[in-house]
Amino acid sequence: MARGTRVLPAGGGYSDGMSSDLPVGPVLVDHRERGSGIAGALLDAGLDVRLVDLPVGDYVLGPGLAVERKGPYDLGASIRDGRIFDQAVRLQSAFPQAVLLIEGEPRGFAEDAWRGAVCRLVEDGFTVLHSLDAEDSAAWLIRLAKRARRTAPTVRSEGPGRAPRHPSAQAEVMLSIVPGISPAMARSLLAAFGTLAAIAEAAPEGLLGHPGIGRVRAARLAEALRGPYVPLAEREPEPERAVRGERPTRRWIVTGADPDGEPASFDRRAIALRELRSSEEGAQLIDGLTGEVVGRR
Repeated sequence: MARGTRVLPAGGGYSDGMSSDLPVGPVLVDHRERGSGIAGALLDAGLDVRLVDLPVGDYVLGPGLAVERKGPYDLGASIRDGRIFDQAVRLQSAFPQAVLLIEGEPRGFAEDAWRGAVCRLVEDGFTVLHSLDAEDSAAWLIRLAKRARRTAPTVRSEGPGRAPRHPSAQAEVMLSIVPGISPAMARSLLAAFGTLAAIAEAAPEGLLGHPGIGRVRAARLAEALRGPYVPLAEREPEPERAVRGERPTRRWIVTGADPDGEPASFDRRAIALRELRSSEEGAQLIDGLTGEVVGRR
């Protein structure tokens, strides 16, 4: 990067430097974001943060991943002058993964208009996230940055949605569907016996000498490979999975200075904060899930 680079050290403050080849590790933050407080939150999370003059985007979180952050007023203004679509094209041209982070409730623009613009960006392949405030934006960016720094990429496993082409890989998948047979065990069995047919012929007794195969796994393999076919209508129903308990709904409650007054309840923190700012002195914002007072007027 040929431009002057401003480095944000972990101890606080800024130092000037020149760098034409920044390492992959640091999170790059555009210098116009220095007043948001997000860079400090990234530092507190243990990330190496560099404040720079980015030609496109506000945050570069890892190889091929960049984020453009739009606050409540900036989103409407950038839609009105068409700037957001130009930024989207430039960001997607420069980075394989481009994310638009919308912070708070957009203001100064009709709701139908900004939602329509965001839908257009989604249709063009742009990833859109929404945050409640700058603190929530920092939480998103920290999570994205840490995932971008994984040593091994997340690889989609082979399965029904993406059938392998090689016959040997298909045989591995078929065996690994049997409960207790991992992909590694399937490869080990195929390497030892040569074919699915040979495994089926040996099951169950002939499999017991194979490492990791006991009587339970051998019986399961014999049943899957040699058992008679049972039509769907005649099969016993699969055991149902345990139903997880529903999470309690999180509400944000604004109480007035008068304890006898009727509190206002909201399902989004950003809307509750806006209500709090317009309330009389002494009003409070309470997290309905924990009972904690998270804001005061």
